[in-house]
Amino acid sequence: MNFSLWLWPYGRWGGFEAMGRATRRAEELGFTGVSVSDHTITTTGEDEWPDWSVLSAYLATQTTTIRILCSLVIPYRPVFPTAKQIATLDVLSRGRFTLAAAVGWLRPEFEMLGVAYEQRGSITDEYLRAMKVLWTEDEPVFSGRHVHFSDIVFEPKCVQEPHVPIWVAGGSGRGPIERLLELGEGWMPMGGDTGTELRDTIARIKEQASARGRDPEAITFRYTIGVGRVNAALASISKSIEVGDPAALGADGTPEGVAAEIARFEAAGFEELAINFSGESASEVMEQLDWFGEEVMGIL
Repeated sequence: MNFSLWLWPYGRWGGFEAMGRATRRAEELGFTGVSVSDHTITTTGEDEWPDWSVLSAYLATQTTTIRILCSLVIPYRPVFPTAKQIATLDVLSRGRFTLAAAVGWLRPEFEMLGVAYEQRGSITDEYLRAMKVLWTEDEPVFSGRHVHFSDIVFEPKCVQEPHVPIWVAGGSGRGPIERLLELGEGWMPMGGDTGTELRDTIARIKEQASARGRDPEAITFRYTIGVGRVNAALASISKSIEVGDPAALGADGTPEGVAAEIARFEAAGFEELAINFSGESASEVMEQLDWFGEEVMGIL
């Protein structure tokens, strides 16, 4: 099982430097990723959201091996600057960037950005197709409903080949699954029962991928969990998007209890867990990070 440090909520850190220290420590402990989230404005009560690209670039310069995974709401921004930022980040990080493509859910944010909420799914799919062309073709040409281009130069290209991995964020409905099967290399569901629902969905995804001639074992499956009590910000945003409370691990407070819960996710088919620690300050999160890395990962 691989682990990723989920930095959000950002207000508890007190600045970029603390997030950099935590990410470096996660790298030392054997975490394979750090997770960055995306909003421009929100109406959910969490008032600090650093720009995803600036934070990702900072973390890339602070580390050497850990992957930077950004859950990016694709329809929010024009395709050209987004594709350029992602490719440049992949160059800066020497091939350590992963894109988690989300369609978004916060209608007021779409309205303030002037993006059609009802079209967010089709915009996401088309932008991802266009990005792949920009990242892989020397003379990129694309014609769609939302974007078209020809006779352009797009550089730099991604370091990773053929391009940065694209993981699809979303539920188990037809839209996200079809997006994954056509355009993605990984799936990040939001909520679900690991005992039956998610396990069965993962099995179905693998069957459908195989039927399309894809290697089902090449698809990564990741879930986001909380360690300790669920912090108020995480519970609030989870409720607001109606996916139920996120999983909270370690109710008995022992490394063995947490390890047993992790085994449940592994049995369901997940290969990576994004960890959101419950600490409400940088020092609290660092204590929990050390405990998890030394006590829990030590017995896995």
